Order: sequence, then C-alpha cells, then structure tokens
Amino acid sequence: MNRGRTALPLVKGDRPSSAVVPVHLRAVGQWLLRSERRGGGSSAFYSPLLGWARAYPETTGYLIPTLLALRTRGGEPALEALALRSGAWLKSIRNPHGAWNAGLHPPFLRRRASVFNTGQVLKGMMALWRWTGEEEWLDCARQGAEWAWSGLVPGGLWRGRDYRVRGTPSYYTEVLSTLIDVAQQSGDGEGVALSRRALVRLTSRIRENGAVEGWGFGRGEQAFTHTIAYTISGIQEGARLLDDPELQEVVAPTIRRLLHEVEASGGRLPGAFDLEWRPDHRFVCLTGNAQVALIFLREAARTGDRRLLDAATVLLQVVRSAQSLDSRRPGIRGGIPGSLPLTGSYMRFRYPNWAAKFTADALLAHSACGEGDSPEGAGPGEDRE
Repeated sequence: MNRGRTALPLVKGDRPSSAVVPVHLRAVGQWLLRSERRGGGSSAFYSPLLGWARAYPETTGYLIPTLLALRTRGGEPALEALALRSGAWLKSIRNPHGAWNAGLHPPFLRRRASVFNTGQVLKGMMALWRWTGEEEWLDCARQGAEWAWSGLVPGGLWRGRDYRVRGTPSYYTEVLSTLIDVAQQSGDGEGVALSRRALVRLTSRIRENGAVEGWGFGRGEQAFTHTIAYTISGIQEGARLLDDPELQEVVAPTIRRLLHEVEASGGRLPGAFDLEWRPDHRFVCLTGNAQVALIFLREAARTGDRRLLDAATVLLQVVRSAQSLDSRRPGIRGGIPGSLPLTGSYMRFRYPNWAAKFTADALLAHSACGEGDSPEGAGPGEDRE
C-alpha cells in the first residue's frame, strides 16, 4: 500500500539521458573537493546554519575509492590528488596499534578506537593499494585488520568496541566484507576464516520476513534505510568475495521486500523500518536510497531481474531531485541532504559527505550498467544521528 503517496512510475527502460548523470556526478565531485578541511580529511557534513563540520576519518576513508572511481570515469586530476592526500592524512592520525578512533577529528573529548570506523577506513587503504601498487597501503590495511581480528571473542563477534550498543550491530557485515578482502589479498587464510565465521553469525539474525535483528543503531529502534542497506551490502560483498552463492541467497528475501517497498512508493522509500517492516513515511533517507539502488544493481547483475534495474532508476531519480546544482552556497551546491525533506529525521538540516559518496557510487554503477558492465559500485558511518 502506498498510504496516500503519489508513486513515480516505474517505466521499463526509462533511464536518464547520457547528459544528465555526468552533470550530477561532476557536481558531487566538486562538492567533495570543497569538503576537504585545512588540516586534512573530509568534513563530516555541511550545515546551512553552522557551516562545515570537522573532518570525519571514517567517511574520509571510504570516500577514497569513490574519488578514484570518479577520476577513472573522466573526472579531474584533483580527485586523485585528494584521494592520495586523504590516505596520507589517515595514516598520520591512526593509533599505534593500527586502528582509527570513533568520531570527528580533532576530537573535543578523548575517543577510543572503533571497529566500524577502522573497517571503513580500510576500504580507502585497499583502494590506494590497488591504484598505486604501493605495498605501504596494503601493510596499513593489514595492521588495522589485525587489530580488528584481535577483538573477536570466541563466539565470533566483538564486544566493547561497538557504537551505542554492547553487542555487535548487524550492519558490521560491512566491516567483515572488507576484512575478507584484506585477508584474501594478504594471503591470510586464518583471517578469511575468522571473518567468514563472524559474517555467517550475523546472517543468522535474518528473520523469515527478511528483517534483520540488530540492523539499526539501537535495540528496539526503527532502523534507517542507511543501516539496513549496510547490513545487506556487507553480506552481498562478502558472499561475492567468498564466491558463495548460498550466502548471496540469504539476503534475497530482504532485497525482495525492499523492492516491493520501492515499487509501492515510486522511489520515495520510507526513511526507516522496524522489524515488522512498519515504515516511517515522513521522510526519505537519501543515503539509504542511493545504497539500496546499489544493492539492486548488484542483484540485477547476478539474477538478470529487470525490475531491480527499474527500481534503482527511480530511487536515483529521487536522490538527484534533491541535489541543488545552482545554489550560491558552496556547501549546498552539489551536495546531498541527509533527508528529504531537509527536516527529516536522518541528519536533519545537514548535507553529509557519505550521502554524496553513495550517490556518486550508485550513479557510476547505474551508468556502467547502461554500458553493459557489471555494476559493483565503488564501495560502501557510525556516530550517526
């Protein structure tokens, strides 16, 4: 049921023209360039009231593969230069044991090392290793991964290194897929086994209706589509790296349910759901829209289901409609709001850098799909509100 909302038509073959997507991608790339802070790192978000926030190590880390992907697709050299500067900055602020702290930088209060933030930064280290061929980046990723593996308890998950909850949230699948990548590229069979065991443990939380226990920031809360998508994407990517079709099928019911919700809402996917799939229609989590589009594109490539491609198209239409291409404010022009409307519950009145990141990833993957390539996306925070 659409609950009184006017759905956008899901028209097969209805794709944005070849001139549209590059304009939006260039605007995102320029916004990301402007987000760099004087001391290093990308600002966590832009606030129309307060301006640019401090740098966010976690999202700066996983912006790196996006910057390099934009550069590969015809973006300006400044994107590559920013990716390299971001990597150097991240190396300069990591802890002696190889991990990164939670929160923004510089911190106002003492911060502890974070499993999730470290896992997300490792995406950037791996992207720089693949881009440059320089072993220092793989060594850096390896050190961070070893710290993360050292915190796994006998049951296979983490305790005491998590965000807002004592147990490991289900969206830490996103970390585990990266740890699998690091282990495979390092030739570490034990690391692969540890990460796979933890990933399978989290998949045991999937209910018959496709919802996943612990997929939100707190127990008993509705989960934003942002963390719902993290949970699914981590399993998708982990299964791909492990070449495990059975693991891919584990999240198929969840993807089918999201497809139903997208088709019912015409791309204005409700911003949050509870474990019974009761929606919050008051806002759209635009980051989640872009992430779910990526999930659909990967699944469409795997299954050949055209409905998923059509659904990804309308999800991205909604995201693009929220991007200002001509604002006089540099922090708004090219950025992506946290919510639609701007007053929505997710990152209210802010333009987070990870919304820009996932929008670029999804637009790149969608464009590649139109060119006949297999869409994998450019990659996949914590401390979210």
